[in-house]
Amino acid sequence: MEVDTQEDVQDKASENLALLRKGSTEKVITWCSQEELTNRDVSAETYKFLLAAHLMKGDSDEARLLWLRLPAPFKSDLELQRMWGIGRAIIQDDYANAYIPAPNSLELLVLSSYRRRTLHSISVTYKSLSLSEFQTMTGLASRDSACETIDSLGWRREESAQENAQGRANEEFVFPVIPASCPSKTLIGLSELSSYISFLENV
Repeated sequence: MEVDTQEDVQDKASENLALLRKGSTEKVITWCSQEELTNRDVSAETYKFLLAAHLMKGDSDEARLLWLRLPAPFKSDLELQRMWGIGRAIIQDDYANAYIPAPNSLELLVLSSYRRRTLHSISVTYKSLSLSEFQTMTGLASRDSACETIDSLGWRREESAQENAQGRANEEFVFPVIPASCPSKTLIGLSELSSYISFLENV
C-alpha cells in the first residue's frame, strides 16, 4: 500500500477543512472513517478531522467513542488533545473551557457550530438572561460582539436596576425570540420524550 506523503496529508487536510466550511460534515466523516478502516498508517490529522466533524454535527456520543478507541500514541498528540479538550467541554456545556483563546481554523469551525447550537438552545429555553450570562454561554467576551449578535437575531436588550451587596446597579438583560421556523417548546419537549422512550425500548 502506498504511504501518504506529508504533502498528501496537508492537501487532504485543506480539502477536509473546505468541506467543513461548507457544512459537509458527513463527507468528512465518511472519508475519515474509511481511512481509519483501510489505511494502516492513518494519521493524527485524520482523527482530528473526524473528531471535529462529529463535534460540528453535534454528535457527542460518536465524539466520545472516537476518543475512547483512539490508539494510545495519538492521545499524546497536542492538537488532538486540544480538540478533545474542546469536545469534552462542549459535551459538559463547560462554556469557560470550550471557548479557548486563539483557536486555529479547525477549532474555530467547531466553536462556531457550537455557538450556533447554543444560540438556538437559548432561543427556545430562555425568556430572558443577563448579558454577562449570554457572553459566557456564547464565548463572545467582547460586549460589542455580543450586542451585535443579539441585534442581528432580532432579540431585545434592556437595562434593569438590580440589588446587590454594593447597592443598586444597572444590569443589561437579553430577551430571546423563538425562531419562526422552530416548533413550540411543548412540541420540542414531546419530541425529546418520544426519543427517550424509543431509546429505552431499544436498550
